[in-house]
Amino acid sequence: MGPMLLGNFLGSMLLRVPIGWALALASFVTLMIVSDTPLSIGAQRIVAGITPFALLAIPLFILAGGLMNAGGITKRLLTLADSIVGGWRGGLAQTNVLSSLFFGGISGSAVADISSLGRILIQAMKERNYSAAYSAAVTAAAPIVAPIMPPSITMIVYGVVTGTSIGQLFFAGILPAVLYVAMLMVTVHLTVRRRGFTKEVIDQTKDFSQIGKTPKAERPQFWPSLWPALPALLLPLVILAGIRFGWFTATEAAAVAVIYALLVGFLIYRELTWKKLVHAFAESGVMVGLIMLVLAAAQLYSWALTSGRVPQMIAEAMFAVTENPVILLLMVNVLLIVAGMFIEANAALIIITPILFPVLTSAGVDPVHLGIVIVVNLGIGLITPPVGIALMLSSELAKVSFISAIREAGPFILTGFLYLALITYVPQISLFVPSLLGAS
Repeated sequence: MGPMLLGNFLGSMLLRVPIGWALALASFVTLMIVSDTPLSIGAQRIVAGITPFALLAIPLFILAGGLMNAGGITKRLLTLADSIVGGWRGGLAQTNVLSSLFFGGISGSAVADISSLGRILIQAMKERNYSAAYSAAVTAAAPIVAPIMPPSITMIVYGVVTGTSIGQLFFAGILPAVLYVAMLMVTVHLTVRRRGFTKEVIDQTKDFSQIGKTPKAERPQFWPSLWPALPALLLPLVILAGIRFGWFTATEAAAVAVIYALLVGFLIYRELTWKKLVHAFAESGVMVGLIMLVLAAAQLYSWALTSGRVPQMIAEAMFAVTENPVILLLMVNVLLIVAGMFIEANAALIIITPILFPVLTSAGVDPVHLGIVIVVNLGIGLITPPVGIALMLSSELAKVSFISAIREAGPFILTGFLYLALITYVPQISLFVPSLLGAS
C-alpha cells in the first residue's frame, strides 16, 4: 500500500492538484484499489483529523496575528528592530532578520511573515542599494524562525499528533529561535561585507509605511521605539506566562491572544477599525481554511499509511541498519529536509511524524527535542531548492528570478544546515528552558 500511496500522491502533485486535494485523492484511490475498507471510513478519518480540541488554537492564533497586524503592529516592530540593529553594517538586512524574531512570536507562520514583512522590507532593501536577489534571499531565510518561536502552529500540530505537551514545545523553542537569529545575523554581516553592500542609499526611515516616498530620514532611537512596540512584544510573554503558571492551556491561550489583540488594536494603538476587523477575519478565514484542509487530508493519508503497516516496516528497516540514535537522527534529517522541499510543512509533519516518532523515542530521543528537530528541518526545507516555497514567494515579491534568489540564498542555506546540526546533536539547546521552568 505504501508505494501506491506515494505514487498516487506524487502523480497528483505533478498534475498540479493542490496539496490538500492531492493527499485526499491519493488516499481514497489507494483504498479503493488495494483495500476492502469502506470509503465512508475515509470520510470519518478526515473529520476526526481536525476535531481534537487542541487544534482550535490554530485558527485563534492566526486570527490574533491578523488582528495585531491590522492594528498597526508591523511598522512598530520594524521601527524597533531598526533602532536596535539599523546602525550595523548591512543595517536593513539585519533589521529584516530581527523583525522576523519579533513578528514570529505573533504570527507563528513563516509564510505569513514573508507575506506581511516581505512587501515592505524587500522594497526598502532595493531602495537602499541591495540587489533584488539578495533581498529575496534574506527575506526568505529570516522568517524560518517563526515556526520555532512560540506560539508556533507547527508545534501545535506536532503536539496533537504525538501527544507531546504543547506548553513544553513552546518553551523549548525559545533558545533555538534566538540562536537561529544570531547565526543568521552573523551570516548577513559576512555576506554584506563580501558583496560590498556597505553604502545604503537611505540611512534609515522612521515610518516604514513611507517606503518609496521618503528620500532620507534619521535612524529611530531605541527607547522611543520600544514603548509603542511593547504591547505587541508582550503577547508571547502573556501566552508563555499563562501556560507556565497554569492560568490557561495552550488552546485557551490562543483565545486570550485574540482578546488581547482586540484590546491592543482598539484601545492602545487605536488603529483597528471595524473595516480592518472584517478584513482581518476574512484573511484569517482563508488561511485557516487552507491549513485545515491540508491537516484533514494529511490525517487521512497518515491513517492509510498506518493501516498498511508502513511505519512498522520503515522502523524495522531503519533498526536493521542501526540502532545508534546519532545515525538515526542523521537519517531522519535527510528524510525531513527532502520532504520539506516538496510538501507543505504541516502536511509533511502529519504524514511523517507517526512513522518516525516511535522509532526515535524507542532509541532514546526525547519527544520534545524530536519536535524541535522536526520543526527546524521542515522550516529549512522552505528555503531549499528545488521547490523552497518561502524562497519562491520572496523572489516573486522581489520581482527576481528564482534561480538568482537561489544563488544568493546559498550562504543562508549552509547556515541553516549548521544550525540544524547544533539543534540535533546538542539537545540541551531545546530542553534547557523547559527543564529550568518545569513547563508542562
